[in-house]
Amino acid sequence: MRQLVLSIIFCTGLVQFTSAQVGTSVYDTHQYKKGIYKTFQEFRANNPSITGTITVKNKTPAAQVYLLSAPNELNLVDSTGKEQKVKKYWGYSDGTSIYIKDNGLNKLEEIGYYCLYRIHSITSATPNRATGGMVFENTPPQTADKRVLNLVTGDVYDLTLFNMRRYILTQDTALLREFNEDKQNKSKLIYYIQKFNQRNTPSW
Repeated sequence: MRQLVLSIIFCTGLVQFTSAQVGTSVYDTHQYKKGIYKTFQEFRANNPSITGTITVKNKTPAAQVYLLSAPNELNLVDSTGKEQKVKKYWGYSDGTSIYIKDNGLNKLEEIGYYCLYRIHSITSATPNRATGGMVFENTPPQTADKRVLNLVTGDVYDLTLFNMRRYILTQDTALLREFNEDKQNKSKLIYYIQKFNQRNTPSW
């Protein structure tokens, strides 16, 4: 009788523990915990290890070109109001959206098997011999490219025709065949990412 009672207690505790774990990953919830993810695993588990008062500082395009720096940076604010730059981290959530660190912070526009985001960068300028290679006027325009993050492996790919065929759609052969037969697939890359996400559920 005692063993039966202990077994019931153990099973009840196991069910409660399992239930507590369900729906806590970043894939299963839209209630993102605010803070800084030090690793990809923290992001996927929706469990940032750095919390507190966090500020995001944006830099001008000119500063990015001249200082070869990212568009923005994260800072932790201590109890005295002093800010300290966070150097090593994977990403950040403000509690509403999630940002991946990839030449600065870039907002994840879609979270699924493949997370979609736009990376912002400054184009390089043609060196000018008369000014020693420095550019003082006509700051190069900002360019943007789409990338995808595999929620299972953590791998990041540029959103290109080659990568769609070679890496991204390979786990869904029927969709890959449809993609290859689509004569307008080059202009529908995002559509096929979204369709892949609808058809496939990540597991780890």
